Amino acid sequence: MVFFLAALLVLCLVGIKFSGKNGFEDYMSPQKTGAIKGVFTVIVLFSHVRQYLSLDASSFNKPYVDFLSFLGQLMVVMFLFYSGYGVTLGLMKKEGYVKTLLSRRALKVLLHFDIAVLIYWLLGLALGKNYTFEKLLLSFIGLDTVGSSIWFIFVTLILYIVTWLSFRFIKKRVIISTCIATLLSVVAVILLFVFKKNESWWYDTLLCYPLGMWYAIAKPYIDKALLPNIGKWLACTGVTLIAFITLYYFFEQSRRDRAVFVPMSFIFALLLVFVSMRMSINNGILRWLGTRVFGVYILQRIPMTILHHFGLNGNPIVFTAVSFAVTLLIAEGFERCMGLLDKKLDAGINKISFKARKK
Repeated sequence: MVFFLAALLVLCLVGIKFSGKNGFEDYMSPQKTGAIKGVFTVIVLFSHVRQYLSLDASSFNKPYVDFLSFLGQLMVVMFLFYSGYGVTLGLMKKEGYVKTLLSRRALKVLLHFDIAVLIYWLLGLALGKNYTFEKLLLSFIGLDTVGSSIWFIFVTLILYIVTWLSFRFIKKRVIISTCIATLLSVVAVILLFVFKKNESWWYDTLLCYPLGMWYAIAKPYIDKALLPNIGKWLACTGVTLIAFITLYYFFEQSRRDRAVFVPMSFIFALLLVFVSMRMSINNGILRWLGTRVFGVYILQRIPMTILHHFGLNGNPIVFTAVSFAVTLLIAEGFERCMGLLDKKLDAGINKISFKARKK
């Protein structure tokens, strides 16, 4: 399995660029962040593949297992961070963005997710599984599952609603609205902790979203301080790295206490952002994967489930390679179909908005 990690490393190195003097001013652009999301999309797939395999402790498997164990929930941190950053940037720069946040973001995510749930439901029926009506109903809102991964979608929907509530009624006061969004996010963490205490992945990375919101606000000042001055950048990145290593040490010593993990996840996100100021992953394949995050994340368990059902998980390398290839194919098809659906949905929303303005 170490070969898959090596392949990912090669993808990261092919096309990589460095900027020692002035840094990359576009380090938070969709293209640059897309490549980083592409890296973590692959890592998430590797993590889920492992759940269907029995890996021995050979030298070929240990680095793979150790790497995934080291990252743990850190592998999803950048998705939430970049999401919070992107949404806030839209709120600051696009007039009327908040009015369509629920319809153009939340509604689309839920619709795409529900279509995926139907696919998993049909797959389950084909494989002889029976689901209660209650289970199916809860699956459509991410509170139960008929096979797909659910927590990330549920959390994403909650965060979009939180953002809408925070910005919809307090206009042109980004700081105040972001403070409210952060407070509501903390409330969401507390509620999820109460109801999902033993399933920490539901809440332990959620606050990386408001962290991304704050970064969007602070970015001009951070860029002014760090981009033109490599000395300040080295100092800041070095301190952040030391902070991460220190927190990770205490995290392990505390038997992975989530109270330590949360600030560690903040530091991890900031560390990667600072590094990306002067190191750019420029691989086209990873950028493409970064645009297919939803499809890959939601649909990756389809080939894994089928292969596992028929006992075809005996060879980890073949199982992983086939799962990866099939996931990419169905994710691409899914995303294209959803793109066509979104166009029709947008046309409908625009029509309704136009009629409402007319009245």
